Amino acid sequence: MLIIPAIDILKGNVVRLYKGDFDKEKVYSNNGVDVALQWQKKGAQFLHIVDLDGARTGTPKNKGVIIDILKNVNVPCEVAGGLRREEDVEYYLERGARRVVLGTKAFEDRDFLDKMIKRFGEKISVSIDFNKTDSGKMYIAKAGWIKRTYLSVIDGINEIKKLGIKTIILTDISRDGTLLGPDIDNLKVILEDADISVIVSGGISSLDDIKLLKQNLEGVGLKGVIIGKALYEGKIDLAQAIDLSGN
Repeated sequence: MLIIPAIDILKGNVVRLYKGDFDKEKVYSNNGVDVALQWQKKGAQFLHIVDLDGARTGTPKNKGVIIDILKNVNVPCEVAGGLRREEDVEYYLERGARRVVLGTKAFEDRDFLDKMIKRFGEKISVSIDFNKTDSGKMYIAKAGWIKRTYLSVIDGINEIKKLGIKTIILTDISRDGTLLGPDIDNLKVILEDADISVIVSGGISSLDDIKLLKQNLEGVGLKGVIIGKALYEGKIDLAQAIDLSGN
C-alpha cells in the first residue's frame, strides 16, 4: 500500500481546502518544488499533484509550478486538475508525469476517455470524487467538486471499468481536509463492489487511520492512500506512515 503525499496547487501556492471549498483554503507554501523535495527526502515513493484552479475552470492554470516539480523530483508523480483536452494530457505525460488523472471529462465524454485509454493505457486513471446525500446515497461530483451529478459511485466505476481503466482515485469529499478520519465501512462497501485497484483519499488524520485502512481494505483492492492536511499539520510523520504501510 503506497502512502502518497498530496500537493494541491491554487494560484501558485501549495494549499489545502476544507471539504473542497475554495473559500476555505489554507496556504502552506508558495514553493511547490520545496514541498515536493521535502516529501521525497522523507521517503515518498509517489506524489499526487493537483491543479485546483484547473479543476475549477476546466483548463490547466498552474503548468509552470507543476512542471518545475516534475523536473526536480526523482519519484513518480501523477497530475490531476482540469485535464479535459488531449493536448493537456499529452503535455504532462511528455514532461515526466507517470500518470494523469481525469475527472469531470471522464464522465462527460466517454469517447474521450476511451481514446485516452487506448492511446496511453495505464498512464490514465480516473478520479471518483463523491458526496453522500442525507438519504445515504453516494453521488459523484465534478468541476472541482462544485457540481453534483446523479451518477452513483458504483455505477460510475462500472462504466469506466468497461473501457479498461485499471486504477481509480476515490475521494470522500465530506471527509477531505477535515482530519475526521476515513469512513472505513463506507469505503469497504465501495471497494468490495468495485473490483478494481483503488487509491483512497479524504480525512486521513493519524497512523491509526492508516492501520485501519490497511487492515480492512488492502484485501479488497486498496493500493494506496493519499494524505494531505495531516502531513502539512504534522499529525502524521511521512516516514512512519511509510513504514507502517509495508512499502
